[in-house]
Amino acid sequence: MHSILFKANKLLLIEKNKPSYVPASSLPVEYLKLIMPFAGLYFRGDKECEILSQHINVGPFSLWMHDIFAKDRIMLLPYTPYHIWTLNFMYEDTLVVEGTQKAVYTLEERECNLFNLDPGLHRIPVADNTKVLSVHINIRPAFLPALAQRYPQLRALLTRQSTTGTSAVNARPHPVNPVCDLLIQKILTCRYTGQQAHVFIYRCCLELLLNFATQEAHADEPFLFSSLEYQDEYRQLFRFLVEHPHKQCSVSELSLIFNIPMAKLEKGFVQHYAMTIHDFTYMLRMMMAYNALHQVQWSHEVIADAAGFSDADTLVDAVEQYYEFRIKK
Repeated sequence: MHSILFKANKLLLIEKNKPSYVPASSLPVEYLKLIMPFAGLYFRGDKECEILSQHINVGPFSLWMHDIFAKDRIMLLPYTPYHIWTLNFMYEDTLVVEGTQKAVYTLEERECNLFNLDPGLHRIPVADNTKVLSVHINIRPAFLPALAQRYPQLRALLTRQSTTGTSAVNARPHPVNPVCDLLIQKILTCRYTGQQAHVFIYRCCLELLLNFATQEAHADEPFLFSSLEYQDEYRQLFRFLVEHPHKQCSVSELSLIFNIPMAKLEKGFVQHYAMTIHDFTYMLRMMMAYNALHQVQWSHEVIADAAGFSDADTLVDAVEQYYEFRIKK
């Protein structure tokens, strides 16, 4: 029985065959600060709700960001015209999905899930005065094998491709950890346009999927007491690495600086952040180098020195391989 009137049914595009965007000039002025320059826009505003959707196609990924404010009770109707997997990150509030294989599925604030979505409409009742930011990274299941060939962390997800019906692919939700927060913030604040935006956002989406896959791979492992015992130290270490991407510190040096036993450091970092220290620091160096190459009038030699590379050619090779594009010489 549908208890919400038709007028309160609100379509939410999760995917679309032929995008047809609205101009930024049609949005209320308070939304302009949220807009990404490279994104296509959808907006609807009425007495029941306001919904801003931003869409970016990057390689095999289709990225959607939905800012939703329900002034009154509404029935949100997410829609996809074809079968997709969608990696969903929830912020600001919690929603409950109807009609999955379970009676309901709760999308908790600051949790992420990978959903198998069949074509068609889905139903999410939303209470009045609810505000959410929902980030979706969509991919068609047929594209996963090629990605998994290049990134072995994704191979375990291929075993779930027999999933049928709209449901979560993961058995339990995962927390939105600080690495995911950082990557989503990088996406939301990206000021690049054209190919520069495409290259940068694609890599952020890929890193989010790899982070989720790592969380899935370790989902059944108990969280070690030592990881909890040093959680303040891990937070300090994380902030240090983010704020000093140019510094090259060995694991033994980090162990001494933050007073975390070396034998526990690597394992605890993965448990907190679903990423090794090496991979995390390398990601930060690549972001710094990419930004410097596009925003700063420095020579490649100067950028290589700042990013800790032996010479300009090594820097260029690393950035080209990581971001999968060619740097103009």
